[in-house]
Amino acid sequence: MKQNEWEFLRRENGTYAVIHNGKLLADSIPEEWREREFCLRFGFCGEEYQEIRRQLEQGDKFIFVI
Repeated sequence: MKQNEWEFLRRENGTYAVIHNGKLLADSIPEEWREREFCLRFGFCGEEYQEIRRQLEQGDKFIFVI
């Protein structure tokens, strides 16, 4: 079974990017839209979203493999 790799990046300008299996899906997501985009657009809600947020607060990149 093929794994899905999601990469979440915090850019130097404070915006966010989402990459899925090496393909850039979204870029320049503003901080105020981050939760909406990650949850509603990509399906990372609740505890998954909280984990992504925590990891991005510690560093500029988080890779989530499903």
